Amino acid sequence: MLNANGSSTPDKSEVILSLKIADLPIVLKSPEPSSDDKKVKDNPQQITFHVHRGFIPKIGNKEKVFDSGSAWSLFRSGSRYFLQDDNLASHLIPETLIMFARDLQGGDIFLRDPDYNESLYTDLFGHPVNQILLILLLSSRKGIVVHACGIEDDGRGYLFAGNSTNGKSTLAKLWHDRGATVLNDDRIIIRERDGVFWMYGTPWHGTFEVTSQKALPVDKIFLLRHGKENLLIPKTGSEAISMLLTRSFPTFWDRAGMEQALGLMDRMTGALPCYELHFLPDGEVIDFIRGLDQ
Repeated sequence: MLNANGSSTPDKSEVILSLKIADLPIVLKSPEPSSDDKKVKDNPQQITFHVHRGFIPKIGNKEKVFDSGSAWSLFRSGSRYFLQDDNLASHLIPETLIMFARDLQGGDIFLRDPDYNESLYTDLFGHPVNQILLILLLSSRKGIVVHACGIEDDGRGYLFAGNSTNGKSTLAKLWHDRGATVLNDDRIIIRERDGVFWMYGTPWHGTFEVTSQKALPVDKIFLLRHGKENLLIPKTGSEAISMLLTRSFPTFWDRAGMEQALGLMDRMTGALPCYELHFLPDGEVIDFIRGLDQ
């Protein structure tokens, strides 16, 4: 557990919830001592947050890292970083404040609400904090969140990256109707492991609500465009990286995180077939994509 002065205390806390997203083991603990039967053995990969309910501490000397201007902000105070679900100019008390060290190995989560809400905990404390926290954690672990639809079709992994209105949810439904597994229609996590680029579903879907926590290697990357016909245009090099970057959520406020993200995209687009996909919103595009592997 982190103290306000930056030191740590021995962890004998009760485990509230353990979850795993994209093979990141995240453990939420209470700040109170635990009984022996509720202790769990930590592992080197585990990310531990202690949850404090019913109050938000007042933080002085805030140094802005990034401010969305509305829904969230990231700031530094001393040796600690803080993520809150409000902008820095607001005079309101945030509902959620997360304090963590620069190494992103864990920290403390402060909730204004004193009551336990399991669905909120499972969702990592709601939008937008949940996704920003995950983006931060992935930035030092060879991972990135992509604005994409992820599909598993007979063991093959297809990543359809696109911005809003590009057709991700439309494709998700078309693939689902043809028997494929939809990991998610809006948020996909990519992680590099031993030179293989794995994609993972997330809980945060778009208009197509079917999701899967399944993970599998990416076989092909498709960068979406609406079109008047089904058309593939191969993309390589800086053009492929740039198009994927604009369909991703990197830590653009952090130089090291951006370098990690760009390096991952460089290796990924260099190792896998990458296409700009223009498509018509009907079932023919499914046969069109499947035909690439025949």
